[in-house]
Amino acid sequence: MTESEQCRPLRAGVFTLVCASLSAIGHTVSSGHDVPLVGLLLGTVAVLAMAWAASSRRQSPWMLTAWMLWGQFALHVTFAYTQEAGSGHDGHGGAVLAQEAMPAWAMIVMHLVMALVSAWWLHVGENALFAFLRFMALSLIPLLLVVGAVPAARETARPRFAATDERSRSRPPYLRHSRVLRGPPPVPAA
Repeated sequence: MTESEQCRPLRAGVFTLVCASLSAIGHTVSSGHDVPLVGLLLGTVAVLAMAWAASSRRQSPWMLTAWMLWGQFALHVTFAYTQEAGSGHDGHGGAVLAQEAMPAWAMIVMHLVMALVSAWWLHVGENALFAFLRFMALSLIPLLLVVGAVPAARETARPRFAATDERSRSRPPYLRHSRVLRGPPPVPAA
């Protein structure tokens, strides 16, 4: 099991949320239309699958960039398709969107920039996460070894007090084992 295997769900989940939400915002701004919820969910699933596959082991910055380019392509296609399908214009919805949107090259540039920023962010974030985990392991393992080496304190035998007088029998069950220390000492039976 690699060092990244324990953090795989966390790494994939955080990256998916950030990448899909930032891409949806950028796509909405550049196209002039909101991304439908179905498109956002489909895009999130596509990015989660990509992030899960990429998080199986540590990737080089170039491989991360390749994964992010694929993810941005998948997000663009998903968002554009669901926007076109949600526009209510069968067959010519793309023409309506293209009239109000920025040029296609600007949309592509935005997705490329988003892929590069996402790959850089993931690379820096992973380095910081694993540096922190190494630091915590190097700090906590000696402490745990010292704490584990100290023998546990043994419990001393405590005397049990028998309830023999009438007052203790009339106590509620949750006070049955309590000892009353107030008042005059009990008078011994003669």
